[in-house]
Amino acid sequence: MLTVAQAAARLGVTGHEVRRLIHEGVLPAQRVGRAFVLSDDAVESRLRLPIGAGRSLAPLTAWAALWELSGDRAGWLDSSRRSRLRSRVRPWSAEQLVAAVRDRADRVEVRLLPVYRDRLLSAETVYASGMSAAGAVGADIVAVGAADEVYCSTATLAALRTDYGLSERGQTNLIVRVPRFDQLPLAGRSHMPAAVVAVDLAESVDVRTRRAGLDLLSEALAAVPK
Repeated sequence: MLTVAQAAARLGVTGHEVRRLIHEGVLPAQRVGRAFVLSDDAVESRLRLPIGAGRSLAPLTAWAALWELSGDRAGWLDSSRRSRLRSRVRPWSAEQLVAAVRDRADRVEVRLLPVYRDRLLSAETVYASGMSAAGAVGADIVAVGAADEVYCSTATLAALRTDYGLSERGQTNLIVRVPRFDQLPLAGRSHMPAAVVAVDLAESVDVRTRRAGLDLLSEALAAVPK
């Protein structure tokens, strides 16, 4: 039998999500005292269900999936959990993956004075993604007038607001994403891993940009070792 916390870790979701599924009768469980316990079979059955529009991975697991799909090692998971995660994502479509990792970061749309663009993009704690890193990961799309996209921490975003006068007013020309998981090994990178860039492209409302991202993700999923 598994605790709620153990089931959440197995499914790659939060404990709150597990309790919600229990209360909705979707995930069978037994009450022992004031706590719930779940059978291993029930959790494994849920694990085999495809990701749909209503389900998403916990940030820790979402980032691990994107790291592994980029050919990097998600060192914050042990080898057993990494192996299970690869087995889980292997049969997914690119669209399912995009839906599954949608809670990976908070998105902030701002206006940056063009004179500061190159300086901001080259900052050590700012990591290009989306259209700003499309060429670096081999995406079949050319950025023409698209907003720049970067990832950074909450502290870095606060510093950028002060140093470069970022503003929510005016036309957006910079999209900043703040990961909801603070242990990403980003030091020394100039841009995010390929699968992260691809997901950001796939979330675009532009049809060609979205297709370029989905194509990259399809290639990454097809390359997951069996």
